[in-house]
Amino acid sequence: MTCARRAASARAGWRIPLQRYSLSVIVPFLLLLLWEAAVRTDFFPSTLLAAPSEVVVKFVERTADLSLFKHALVSVRRITIGFALGTSLGIFFGVLVGASRFATRLVEPTILSLIPIPGIAWIPLLIIVFGIGEVSKISLIMISGFSTLFIPTAYGIRTADKNLVEVALVLGKSQISTLRYILLPSAVPSILSGMRVTMVAAWTLMISAEIVASSEGLGWFVWDARRFSRPDDMIVGMISLGILGKSTDYLLVRLERYLTRYRQTYRDITDV
Repeated sequence: MTCARRAASARAGWRIPLQRYSLSVIVPFLLLLLWEAAVRTDFFPSTLLAAPSEVVVKFVERTADLSLFKHALVSVRRITIGFALGTSLGIFFGVLVGASRFATRLVEPTILSLIPIPGIAWIPLLIIVFGIGEVSKISLIMISGFSTLFIPTAYGIRTADKNLVEVALVLGKSQISTLRYILLPSAVPSILSGMRVTMVAAWTLMISAEIVASSEGLGWFVWDARRFSRPDDMIVGMISLGILGKSTDYLLVRLERYLTRYRQTYRDITDV
């Protein structure tokens, strides 16, 4: 009887993930069928939009000749450097402003005046100052990371549990200890969620920068394919961007779950 129950439990354990993944592929599968049919019936001209079957063939070709890998590597390098610099500065100044009234009065008004400027509006100025090389593109991603992460970090510090801070003061803990053991852990969830938003903005601005002033990278690859009527290459580049964007977001989600594993949240009940 025990063995039968274990077998039934094992089957149920496999059935739930299978049902979940089956539901998640229904909509993409239907969309691909409609897309293929629309191109094959000339509802969309093949010169403007490639069919999914053609995209798969072209994706394999571009992967085999390493051209796709070369452009992806350039984009990933720009994202990595810009994201690391931008988030580091955003966290640093967010913690500084959140924990210090003096820093709040000194630098917060200036930062809050610059943050509303859309990231894409910085492109002409950065090109004038740094040219069309790597520095301007990395600087654009860095500015985006800083702007997106500054406010969540400062908010996380400022919304730390007041009772815990008062206990630390009563016990004579230094400001560094209070920051390390109370304020920063309180800000971690806000920082990590802000990093996911930062990564999305970073990919968007990087593509914009590569389209405006670049001769390599996935953004340039997509735009070049559009200019010279290569719809299969264009969609291959878009798919590659989607894969890389999803991969970076997945890594940040795993990092968030690991660093906030001590928290009991609604996510733990619903598994969302």
